[in-house]
Amino acid sequence: MKRLLAPVAAVLLALTLPAQAETILILHDTHDLPPPYFQQWFATPTEGPGLLPGAQEVFIRGDGKHGDFFGVLQLNCDTPERSYWVHEGGFLTGNHVPAEAIRNLRKALC
Repeated sequence: MKRLLAPVAAVLLALTLPAQAETILILHDTHDLPPPYFQQWFATPTEGPGLLPGAQEVFIRGDGKHGDFFGVLQLNCDTPERSYWVHEGGFLTGNHVPAEAIRNLRKALC
């Protein structure tokens, strides 16, 4: 049942993203993947309610040879260790999102 709800949640979340939000490629990962395979990670800032000061919600999507992932990250720019996953779905989990992708995200948005 969780497998069925995950794609539905991703579509609903995508529909709530503001039209002006720009999706950025935060990592094109080829580590441990022979050519032509890769894993890509994308981020789209959202407008979530009740955000803490210095924080923003970001929709993260990953797809490629390792599997699919989507999630909403409450990114705390002031205190990185207070960042957390609000929602996760797909084959992979938030633990699979490479640290380099999160560093690139922080460089782009903080």
